[in-house]
Amino acid sequence: MAYIQVAHKQRLDLLHRLQLLPQSKTPDTVLKWTQLDIDNAYLYNLPESIDRCTNVQQIYAYNNRLSSLPQSISNLPHLTVLILSCNAFTTFPITLCDLTNLEELDLDNNQLSDIPVDITRLKVLRVFSLSNNVFTAFPIALCGLTNLKELYLSQNKISGIPVDITRLKVLRIFSLFYSVPQSISNLTHLTVLKLSRNAFATFPIALCSLTNLIELVLSGNLLSDIPVDISRLKVLRIFKLHNNAFTTFPTALCGLTNLEKLDLSYNQLSDIPVDITMLTKLERLHLSGNKITHLPHQIKNMESLIRLDVDRNPLVQPPKDTAKRGLGAIKRYFEALTDTKAIQSSRIQVNLLGETEAGKTSISGTLQNGKSTLTKTADRTRVVEQGLWEAHEDETDQNIGFNINDFGGHDIYKIGHPIFISKLGLVFITFDLSKYDPEDKAHYQLYIGHWIDKVQAQMPGIQLALIGTHIDEVMIQHVENKCFAINKQHEDHLNKKKQWYQVQKKSIEKRIRETPKIQASLHQAYQSKSDKLQTLYDQMKPIHKDIFRVSSKTCEGVKVLQDYLISFSRRNAEVLPGMWVEAAKNICTKKIEGSENTLGWEMIKGLILQNAPTSWKEKNSKEETDRMICDILSFLAHRGDIIWFDRCPSLMKVVFHKQEVLVNVLKAVLSHDQDAISEKLQKSMKITGTKASTIHEDIFTRGIISKEAMGCLCEPFKLSSTEVDVMIEMMQTLELCYQVQDHEYLPSNTSFHFPWLLTEERQPELDTKWPSKVPPDTTQLTLQVLFPYKCPDGLYEKFSVRQHKYLGLMKTKRMDWKDGVYAEVKKCKMQLTRGAHQSNPDAVSQDPDWFISIAVRGSKLSDMWGVLAQSHHDLMNIIEEDWPGLPYDKYLMCPHCVSENSEHPYHFPGEILDLTLRAASKLRQVTCVNTGVSIPADLVYPPHLAMSWQEVLQIEKPRLCEKITEPCLKDMLNKFLEEGIITLREDEMVRAEPPQHHDQTSTTTVVCPEKTAVFLDILKTRGDEAFDLLRKCLTENGQSDLASLLR
Repeated sequence: MAYIQVAHKQRLDLLHRLQLLPQSKTPDTVLKWTQLDIDNAYLYNLPESIDRCTNVQQIYAYNNRLSSLPQSISNLPHLTVLILSCNAFTTFPITLCDLTNLEELDLDNNQLSDIPVDITRLKVLRVFSLSNNVFTAFPIALCGLTNLKELYLSQNKISGIPVDITRLKVLRIFSLFYSVPQSISNLTHLTVLKLSRNAFATFPIALCSLTNLIELVLSGNLLSDIPVDISRLKVLRIFKLHNNAFTTFPTALCGLTNLEKLDLSYNQLSDIPVDITMLTKLERLHLSGNKITHLPHQIKNMESLIRLDVDRNPLVQPPKDTAKRGLGAIKRYFEALTDTKAIQSSRIQVNLLGETEAGKTSISGTLQNGKSTLTKTADRTRVVEQGLWEAHEDETDQNIGFNINDFGGHDIYKIGHPIFISKLGLVFITFDLSKYDPEDKAHYQLYIGHWIDKVQAQMPGIQLALIGTHIDEVMIQHVENKCFAINKQHEDHLNKKKQWYQVQKKSIEKRIRETPKIQASLHQAYQSKSDKLQTLYDQMKPIHKDIFRVSSKTCEGVKVLQDYLISFSRRNAEVLPGMWVEAAKNICTKKIEGSENTLGWEMIKGLILQNAPTSWKEKNSKEETDRMICDILSFLAHRGDIIWFDRCPSLMKVVFHKQEVLVNVLKAVLSHDQDAISEKLQKSMKITGTKASTIHEDIFTRGIISKEAMGCLCEPFKLSSTEVDVMIEMMQTLELCYQVQDHEYLPSNTSFHFPWLLTEERQPELDTKWPSKVPPDTTQLTLQVLFPYKCPDGLYEKFSVRQHKYLGLMKTKRMDWKDGVYAEVKKCKMQLTRGAHQSNPDAVSQDPDWFISIAVRGSKLSDMWGVLAQSHHDLMNIIEEDWPGLPYDKYLMCPHCVSENSEHPYHFPGEILDLTLRAASKLRQVTCVNTGVSIPADLVYPPHLAMSWQEVLQIEKPRLCEKITEPCLKDMLNKFLEEGIITLREDEMVRAEPPQHHDQTSTTTVVCPEKTAVFLDILKTRGDEAFDLLRKCLTENGQSDLASLLR
């Protein structure tokens, strides 16, 4: 099928010009048009000359301002598809009744309240969409459309359905809200029925008579049970019941033996019956957002099942981490449970954080040894010390245990915390109660508040508690007074954080009110900002209500702490296969008794399979065994037993079972003991004093360590050269450093740059490369990300490291100082800086906001936006990955104000960078509120926002048609049909395109451009969810390069 696409305003202008010419002067170009795309054009009227398009078959005019149609449109004899959704019709355009060949009519999202009787003249109309209008009664005229196959009336206020609806004998898809009359049972040809978002508390029994139903949607109701008669729906394949009120699994569903997809997500289910295995054709089972703790082990036998969603459930069997790895991991877990004994495992990670000399190491030792254990000052922790405490209270508690992490409190070592802390563990903020002065306002923030903020920013929702140590040195009354004061200070601290969010939201709401409605993108950006703040606000969790008061010297209060730990461990127990528990024990034994610093793959394999039953080994292939090993390693890493980088191919075959080895490397590399480091390197590397001075300058001023120096620093830990390489790879994977090279032709001189170690100030020569005032003929784009109180430790440094992937290996590509980076990227100049807004204190705390600024200078805006957008993307990803609970704000600085060197430039919402392709065109000009000056919108909006996603899809259509493979297209058709974005008729229309001849021999590489073209043309008439799903499907089918075209 050949389509000649018509888009852009100039084509409309041509039609307007034709109104002044006689019919005989119509250009051949217009006569050849078969499809007319005039959506998103801000049209109030269609030109009368529309009838010159005599061969047009499809018109897409959605998202305009149309309230009427010209009479001449009725003169289009071949018109079969007319899309008029998202316009301004208040009355039905009567002229449409003359389009007797019309097959599909879409009037969604208008203001219609009635349909004229003359609609019955549309004898071949098969699809009629009237969702989201203002109908209060079912339009009786629709009952005369006897060839109608699909009828969409959802999101209206229709209170009933007339008996005459039974005249629609061939109706297959019916989407409606509100009541269901008994007479609906007469629609025997109905195959799809959508009744979502109603208030049904009981199942409409009449639906059980619709025996030809293939898909039934009852999501967003109040249903809590399903009648046994549902089993009469013998051909039902898709049943959506998400967001209802089920507390137990409706066992009647197990009689729907042809069911392929069942969605029961976001209910209150607590169990899944064994009888679910009766659904032998079930392919997709969605159970997210329930209260399920145990899945039946028989689920492993459901051969047809290809997808199982169980996230956001309090799973115990299988563990959450295993379930997160997907259906394959779940089935392997249950296979292991079948072959080995199920064991209740209660092993929890305990993390002790706090300032130096808070008593963390003494508490850790006291818990492990069961007796008073005090630490000398010289032995205090520098990064993290790890220990084990096995709690053997009685025989039932055989597997209750704790992995204890005791963290150093120095600033430079705080980078290590997220490497070791499991999100399932406990975090104790530890402070010396004897030194705590409640009258000193700085004490709370230093010893407690800052640590709470840090942990909640990196691990929102993790269980937090406070431990006050050295109570043997404080009078009882003073202990009570101090704890009371701390609780009050914490409450004030929490209220201050809440107030910060409220102030930000009020500011955004004010901006929304002040922004003209025509600037829809700004409204959307401000709304996104508001939504993000609300999400962060909702993530704030209270800490444990009581402060644990302990003394490692007298052991006072230690029993209370132990009881709490054991109780927490029991509440969070998981069911594990016996072979998993034995594997964990074997690795733990190796940690204590073995000489290996790391474990290679063959060693790991041996330890895990050492206690595996012979029957299990015999029935599993090598590939399946390797997958099971990865399941176990993932679980142990998630629990905090080991460190394993499963997403890094070069490290995936290495397990850090002795975390202290990794810790020792961090100690050596991140140490600030300059004299000791210099002495060690000079002795080990056998270098002169002059060379030693140069190396000292490199490390402690520029933060650069050579590979040779790294090897020397690791010598005391007796690492092999291979293990040194593994450690360096690990530090690069964690983005603690990046590789640089002094000389292009001397690769042996490879070095590594650690931003954490930088002390150098901004270099004077940068004043020439990046002058304070923007040079003439140069534009500067600036993004500022603001953080209340403080920029988190390690965030800027990791961001600095990540930028280097665009710059190559040579140090000359960039210049670093302790709070900044200058680089030249893609013909642009970029400067990243970190600092405090001394002139802009936080409105709540009066402390200055901290910021990370990304500034890009150049002359070609498209290149500049590309650099800024990539850096923004990197920074947002780092925050999402490592600081998901971090409060922040972001703004684009007005380029006009920046060029004028304004002290207080106007702020546009940084969420503009989060916007995807929009349905409405961008403004040509925006106003700087500070100065009233109009500036080009291209200085505020990235280029992709100048077009709707439909326009971009049109531009990239030829390449998409050439590259989208047939398997990918078929998968997309299934998913779009499943989500209700395309209709069965449209699915059939795409699949019915004649096959093409190709040279490819592999079915995975066969493309079908004409089918793809038809599919993409259909998508352009749908909402934004179609675009989002398209990109997702392309990525899931291994065609992410095509998805990136549509960013």
